[in-house]
Amino acid sequence: MSIRELRWLEREVKVWEREGLVDAATAERLTARYAAEAANRTPWGRVIFGALGALLVGLGIIALLAANWGEIPRDIRAVIAFLPLTFCAGLHGLGIRRGWDSRAFFEPLGIFWGLSIGAGIALISQTYHLPGEVETFVFTWMVLLVPVLYATQALAPVVGYFIGLLVWVSLARLAGGAGLFYWPMALLAVPIIRDARRESAGGIRANLMLWGAALCSTAALGVTLEKSLPGLWMIIYTGAFSTLFLQGVRSGRCTGTLWQDPLRTLGAGGLGVVLYLLIYEWPWNNVGPQYWREDTYVHGWATGVDYALGIALPVAAAFLLVLVGRGLSKRMWRGQSMTPVCVVCAWGAAPFVTAVAYAVASYAKSDTVPTVIMMVYLAGLGLATLGEGLAERRLLLVNAGTVVLLGVILGKFFCSDVSFTVKGISFIVCGSLFLGTNVAFSRRLKQQGGVS
Repeated sequence: MSIRELRWLEREVKVWEREGLVDAATAERLTARYAAEAANRTPWGRVIFGALGALLVGLGIIALLAANWGEIPRDIRAVIAFLPLTFCAGLHGLGIRRGWDSRAFFEPLGIFWGLSIGAGIALISQTYHLPGEVETFVFTWMVLLVPVLYATQALAPVVGYFIGLLVWVSLARLAGGAGLFYWPMALLAVPIIRDARRESAGGIRANLMLWGAALCSTAALGVTLEKSLPGLWMIIYTGAFSTLFLQGVRSGRCTGTLWQDPLRTLGAGGLGVVLYLLIYEWPWNNVGPQYWREDTYVHGWATGVDYALGIALPVAAAFLLVLVGRGLSKRMWRGQSMTPVCVVCAWGAAPFVTAVAYAVASYAKSDTVPTVIMMVYLAGLGLATLGEGLAERRLLLVNAGTVVLLGVILGKFFCSDVSFTVKGISFIVCGSLFLGTNVAFSRRLKQQGGVS
């Protein structure tokens, strides 16, 4: 509750007390309760301005040192390189001693501390002419950033940590190395995200941490794969997105907004994108064991991880599918619709449908049949999602199901040999129907009290 909302509530409580709706003791308890809640809110305005200030100060110090670096003696340079780190460590110790537990203190400190680490590494390397590549610099920076993550538990260092790991693993792969060490490094930050979610599952800090970690790890999954078996990425990615989606459903933390439910949103969105790509023929060309790939960028010892993921992720999705199905099926005994259970199970079954299509493409050597399988499956998902939205009167699901259906229809139609005039008219007609249906359904929801 914001300060403005608290002031409004205090005025209303006084009116209630004056009109005899609540007694004085109840009014006092209500005011005290929400006053405490408002006091515990993270002052994000102060956090943002403090973080920007720390960022500007850090960049300014780096610029000043860079401009005058050549005129400073070597020993003084080494001392200067460690001064910001010493200052941050001392400030953190002072804050802990005095009980400073506000995010407005730890967030700027985390940013300045993280920048100090990178600047310190660069300055020491330049002063003593230490050899090394860019990926070595980034990796060393991320390793030294881990203590800062646990010391401050700040948002910016955690998100920056995952971005840095993604940059490092991309550079390492471009240089011909393996990138599997990304995953144990990423696991080091998981306890911080878990604690933030426990503290406030729907809070800005926890959600942004989870969004950053999930997006970077999803991108890193494709970077770290050896891809020695062409086409295996289809099963791995559908398995990964299904696992994210089902875990988001199982956690039961959906608040009705997309950004506050990162796992479910990213899982469903990622599944939609991957499945949409698989309705075309080009992903199914030259897939299977007969097209085994061996070159300088494939590390034989790491290919086993690809196979392990191709098995482990669908198994994890199947396990979560059983748990989620059991939980959602309880609605049947409460007299509720079974549509949500069917829809969740349909989306969660994506890796198994993809595996069937992959087997057909690999052993039957057909590009058309797996394309038809995935097209029918994705269209069925669109219809099921649309049906759930209509049954539960949820406009978001209606729109999502409609978008999936239109994507399948228009995507295949656009790739056909029909003239652009016919394609343009078809797009206009479909768009008009979509907008008209959306407006009509929105009005109906408002009249019947549906959920937008």
